[in-house]
Amino acid sequence: MERRKIAVVTGASSGIGLATAQALGRAGLDVFLVGRHPARLRAAAAGLPRGRLRGRAQADLASLDDLRALIVQVLGLGHVDLLVHCAGEYDRSEAGRFDPERFALLFDVNVRAPYLLTQGLLVALARARGQVVFVNSSVVRGAGEGVALYKSTQHAVQGLTDSLRQDLNRRGIRVTSLYPGRTATPRMARIYRREGKRYRPALLMSAADVAGVVVALAQLPAGVEVTDLHLRSVHRY
Repeated sequence: MERRKIAVVTGASSGIGLATAQALGRAGLDVFLVGRHPARLRAAAAGLPRGRLRGRAQADLASLDDLRALIVQVLGLGHVDLLVHCAGEYDRSEAGRFDPERFALLFDVNVRAPYLLTQGLLVALARARGQVVFVNSSVVRGAGEGVALYKSTQHAVQGLTDSLRQDLNRRGIRVTSLYPGRTATPRMARIYRREGKRYRPALLMSAADVAGVVVALAQLPAGVEVTDLHLRSVHRY
């Protein structure tokens, strides 16, 4: 009997994470959902194709206790074929603003959590000769304005991903950094409101667009690794 493939998706209750979990389920993978909000997580589980929910965990990825419990729960699956890091925090930075607690939260969720989760699931990933996809941001390519703290965490993720790739490749695990441009999600709607700009989601990529790329990565031949992949909408405004 062929072993069923398992994907673990963080941030699976909204936006790109939700779309990715649904797309992977439709592509024939069993999906384990990780999210912070219980009601949204239940709705995400109900929206998966029948028989494709492998489990779910409510977890605040800023909490080390929640991370440890999540790792134990996922290791109980035995193997992980695909780990997709979609969870993340975003905040604007203002000149003169002193907010070390907010900076710590951004770092803990955006950098520390995916690093520790990947390390904690290493045995399960190696058993499946699996893949890890870090959903980063196109913010790393531009100077940015008002996003110094957020941008610094995304550069940190870029650095740890590049380094982890060297270590994990030796264990047969492939690692991809995915850099979507502006994507129509609830977070992006909030960003546009905060920027005082008109939100026109039809001109942005959809979360389903990005999810389709993750599915394509999961279907690559076993001997092929995409290291970095930058996405953007063909519409500019």
